[in-house]
This record gives sequence, C-alpha cells and structure tokens, in this order.
Amino acid sequence: MKKNILIIQHHGKFGGATKSISEYIINLKNVFSIDVLCPSGTTFEYFQKKKINTFKISGIPKYDITEIGSYNGLRKLLILREIFYLPIFLFTLYGLSKKKYDIIHLNDTNLLIVAPILKFFFKSKIICHVRTRIDKNNIPYLIRMISKRIIYKFICIDQSTYATSIEKRKSEIIYNIYIQKKKISKKLNKKFITIGFLGTLDFHKGLDFLFNCIKEINKINNNFRFIIGGDLSVKNSLILKITQYLNIKKNFNNIYYDFKKNNFRNVHFIGPVNNLQNFYNKIDVMCFPSRMNALGRPVIEASSFKIPSIVCLKDYYSDTIVNQKTGFVIKFGDTKKMLKLFNSFKRNRIKIILMGKNARKNFDLKHNANNNLKKFTKIYLEK
Repeated sequence: MKKNILIIQHHGKFGGATKSISEYIINLKNVFSIDVLCPSGTTFEYFQKKKINTFKISGIPKYDITEIGSYNGLRKLLILREIFYLPIFLFTLYGLSKKKYDIIHLNDTNLLIVAPILKFFFKSKIICHVRTRIDKNNIPYLIRMISKRIIYKFICIDQSTYATSIEKRKSEIIYNIYIQKKKISKKLNKKFITIGFLGTLDFHKGLDFLFNCIKEINKINNNFRFIIGGDLSVKNSLILKITQYLNIKKNFNNIYYDFKKNNFRNVHFIGPVNNLQNFYNKIDVMCFPSRMNALGRPVIEASSFKIPSIVCLKDYYSDTIVNQKTGFVIKFGDTKKMLKLFNSFKRNRIKIILMGKNARKNFDLKHNANNNLKKFTKIYLEK
C-alpha cells in the first residue's frame, strides 16, 4: 500500500522551489500517493498542468527565518497578513484531516511556524526542506523548539543551506534534480557571446546589478547579446505601491521600466520560459547575480546543458559550482569583475566549452536523478 504524502508549498508565485519539488513529485508519484496544498496563483496552475493532485488555498501562514527575510521596522506589518490567513488555513486542514497522511512535507523553512498545527491535525511525521540559508542569529525560540521536537528530518539542497540548518543531526543533503527530455548539441556563435538570465524579475535576483553591467559593457563592446527570461514578481498595482511606500518591497518595477527605455538592441526580454531546452540552446553563459547568497536553480539547469555560470555568492561552497572550473563566483555589485569575466569569455571562447564540460561532470556527480531519488525515497519510507 502506498504511503500518503501531503506537500505544503508556501508561495503562490511560481519559482525555483515549485519547479524543484515538482521534479521529485513527478518521479515518485508511482511509488507514493502525493497531494499538494498551495496558495492560488501560478504555482497552483503549474501543478495542475503537471497533473499533480493539488488543493488550493488563498494563503498559508508563514514566518521568514532566512537571511533575506526580516521583520524590522514596518515589515512587522507582514505578520498581520499571516494572522489573517490562520483561520483559512485551520478550516482547510480540518477538511484535509479526513484523509490519513503518513508524512507532511514542508517545502520551505518559512512554514516551520505551522508545524505544531499540522502535528495536531495529522499526527504525522513532518519533513522540512531547507532551500535558502537561515539567519541563525535571528531564530525565535519557538522555531528552535519546533525544529527540535516536531520536525523529523531537514532536507538541505546543498552544503550552503546545510551549514545554516537549525538541527544538523536531523539534516541531510539531497540535491535538486533536473531531467532533460532530450540531448541538445550547441554551437558557439562566432559573432556574439550570449549571456542568459532566468528567474523572477525582482530586486532579490539582482537584476539592477546586471542592468548596470549591460550599460557599461555596451559602452565599450557590442559583441554581447543578453537574453532575459522571466516575469516581474508583482505587476504595478495598488498593493505594490503600498508595500513600496512602507518599505516592505523594493521598487524594482521602476528600475526595470527605466532600463527598457534604453532600447538596447542586444537585450531581449522574452517573458516566462516554458521551453527550457530552447532557452538554454540560445545562451552561452548563465548569469545569476542574486542578492540571496544562493546558487539558484537556473545554474543547475544550465550545467546540465554544459553551460558555465557567473554567480554572486557571499558564502561559497564548492559542491554545486566550482569557482574557475565550472563557472565563476564573484561578490554582488562588483561591476568591474563582471565586465572582466564577460570580456574573458569573448577573448577565449574555448573557455566556455571547457567550463561547460566541467559543469556537466559536476552536475552528473551531484544532481544525478537516480541517486537523489533513492535518498528521497529512503526518507519517505523510514519508519
């Protein structure tokens, strides 16, 4: 008899966490009976499209303990939103509790706050994914107790997140996976070096830094092309204006629209990317200039296509990217270094091929689907 698993996804906006957990769900649904609970939005639509049994909710209470989240100043007002979602969440769990779930899987540490409620309704094992580095200096006592007494296991996506895990004795590294539908053969364009970005277009992803680099490189060299895939995290709206006024959300939209006024012919905004194979076939180097001190799923996907990456990391671990071998690690905001790397790829195109091959070898070693699926399955089957 299959074990029943309930996975709780905290974000309604589609992103890397959604894509990463869906890879496991799709490849394990013949072994386990898996349901998903997530807020309405593009995440719900994506799960539906992938034929994953999904329950929709207007919102789920959460508490951000990551390095990029804080409740300083007016951001404390966000807690009111979580209180608002609480009765909706309780009502939804009451309905779901009619089914016996063997395991509850939280897809992010932001959901640790609701673990006691889930334990009350389901009496199940609770597993939590660690997808972003935790701010170990800013963890409330309640979250520490929940982690110690209620959480059965933490699944960390790499060494960087493992280093900040609250309970290391309960933590295990299981890397994200990506399964290519078919192999592709790439040829470098003799005229252009194509730099790619893929992800949500927002402040945290560091697009303002990339935009500045593009402006500078275009002053001295027009042999680069930039393909930027993704959509704005929040479209212009009353809610966006209010959150910006309260300094809860950075005003990235204005930066985006101001940059587009330059009408650079070598910069192509292509919107949401549905065909990953097609996207990666068009780029030579992946650039992920994030403020989040995290590698980013697109870097992993790029490595599977033998594409090297440039990433911004403050705390560097050599498991998912090997500096100067599978790509380059730089400090966020170092425009001079970024331009130097762009030009080095232009001068020495063979470097792209060699680093790309190294990236693929590292991908096969760390992100091998069979190995990581076995580890995942073992955790779900533990008694």
